[in-house]
Amino acid sequence: MDSTPLRVLFLSPYFRPYLGGIERAIERLSFQLMESPEVEAVGVLTTKYSFPPTPHPEWLDRESTSEGVSIFRLTGFPRKSLPIYSVPLVWFSPWQIRLYLDEFNPHVIHFVGDGWFWGHFWAWMWRKGRARFVFTPSYHTLPPSRAWLKPVNRLLCRGVDRVIALTSQEAAQIGQDYGVTDEKLAIVGWGASAMGEAAEGAKTPEAGIDERVTILCVGRLSRHKGQAWLLDVYRRARGSFLMPTRLVLVGRDEDAEAELRAQARTAGLEDEVVFTGELEDEGLARWYGKSDIFALFSQYEAFGLVYFEAMLCGMPVLTHEVGANRELLTHGATVVSRFDIDAAVAELVRMVNEPEYRKRLGEEGREYASSEFTWEAVAEKYLALYRG
Repeated sequence: MDSTPLRVLFLSPYFRPYLGGIERAIERLSFQLMESPEVEAVGVLTTKYSFPPTPHPEWLDRESTSEGVSIFRLTGFPRKSLPIYSVPLVWFSPWQIRLYLDEFNPHVIHFVGDGWFWGHFWAWMWRKGRARFVFTPSYHTLPPSRAWLKPVNRLLCRGVDRVIALTSQEAAQIGQDYGVTDEKLAIVGWGASAMGEAAEGAKTPEAGIDERVTILCVGRLSRHKGQAWLLDVYRRARGSFLMPTRLVLVGRDEDAEAELRAQARTAGLEDEVVFTGELEDEGLARWYGKSDIFALFSQYEAFGLVYFEAMLCGMPVLTHEVGANRELLTHGATVVSRFDIDAAVAELVRMVNEPEYRKRLGEEGREYASSEFTWEAVAEKYLALYRG
């Protein structure tokens, strides 16, 4: 590929205003790419759905963010998606996809996350030979009910120019399950950026007079993200705490929140568990800035962007050994064995009761995240891959 400034188009079934982990990664990478003189424009081809698949026909077909990222949204038919998969299982017009592709005219088409085979297929059909295709699948082990997706991903990996794994562990799994050769496979993790006031490790006025130790968890409220298990860890640990605490759950899902509130109420923790709902960046930054410990016990994390956001805010991280956690979280974090509740309780008690330990671990994490996981470095690696 020559030195012509690049036009990069990301494909994801979800994007603004919804921002999950993958979507936040696309956003941050987009912002960083736009800082480069090698990039002329960045866009996102997405749908009028939020996650889990909820239609939003009121969203605009086209929009440009204040930072200059172009968003192209597809309407699905019928609007209501079957509640059996993590992407909207509805029909999208191939001609609308082609219209958007012709309008943006990308040099690079970057698939982020697997599963949206409709968008991937038609983008490839309309632009093969005219754009370079890069695929970051964000690998997950597929349960038997989704085994049908494996040959789809193998075909997709075969059709793109480069396949990008987030970690070395993921690279081995992608190579084994999807038949990707070492020559075609690269490893580029996500970056992280401190958010707003949290970038300085500052505490808000409220936090300055609040003597409670705040334990923060960020992620969509769901069984997959493990908030119910964390709540049980907190319940068991609180009797050993030497100072007042609170557990803050950032995320949204009405049904899951109702169950978690009932769990907290049964345990007598209504006054100690805070439900914030889904937050915009400003609100999330405030909680990062006034929290002391970050805890998350997902069933699986391909990368765990929120861990590094928390580290950049000076928080120690408490989690367990799933996905690439052991590979990635080598400083500033305690990684207990998978769903080892006794170990998780013991470590949470130590983090709460030992301020100096908590501070030292947080400082280690901040230094580690700021030196190893920056969006500037990630963007440079992707630019090299985009150029081929």
